[in-house]
Amino acid sequence: MKKLHWSLLKRIYRLRSRFGVYSRLDRDWLLDNRNWIDKQLIIRRPYEVDQLARCRQFIRDHKLQYFFDIGANFGLYSMLLSDEKNLLHLHAFEPLPRNAHQFGANLYLNGLDNRVTLHACALSDRSGQLDFFVDPNSTGVSTMLPAEMRSRQEAYKTSIQVESRVFDETFPLTGVRALIKMDVEGAELMALAGMSRFLANNLVVLQVETTPQTLDQVDAFMGQAGYRALGRLGADAYYGNI
Repeated sequence: MKKLHWSLLKRIYRLRSRFGVYSRLDRDWLLDNRNWIDKQLIIRRPYEVDQLARCRQFIRDHKLQYFFDIGANFGLYSMLLSDEKNLLHLHAFEPLPRNAHQFGANLYLNGLDNRVTLHACALSDRSGQLDFFVDPNSTGVSTMLPAEMRSRQEAYKTSIQVESRVFDETFPLTGVRALIKMDVEGAELMALAGMSRFLANNLVVLQVETTPQTLDQVDAFMGQAGYRALGRLGADAYYGNI
């Protein structure tokens, strides 16, 4: 019955204009009723509730000052965690222009454009231009990895060039306490390799969405970096050195 309930709601909202502003979770959101993740919020279907609650707990328990939202999409995590008083600096990374523009609109709608810094780029192990493969029906699963594109040819119909940066070059910080949420659709090792110095020189908790193909490699990378596993929630693996 629950599946039928959510399916009916999706069909009802799909009859409306494609883009609209919705009030959800004490925020206003510009959302696209043709996009999979947007639809979860539109129909009020619980989405990553446990993960967000765990992020809040980490921030409060460890007095974390920085939040890095890597693969931010339209800004769900950054927008909802912006009210955490311990967080002094919030930085979000979203390379797909469509998502970044939508995220920027959401920040503006809620007066958070001075609270969250949005970087319209990818994070990787090298700076420059990268091919980015786009799924038009679910832009949140767009990816930098051509292997992913080849395995889902029908989904990834187009590719664009996006800017890539190295985290360590952008944030040469030491002695800070940070939370990193990473959702980069299979490119976890590329992003992690670019932040090796940051991970070594700061106290950090990470939430990393992994795939079956990358989980063991991510576990090994984090272990070698001196981080212990803090459990899992669904596809998200948690690590920390605090």
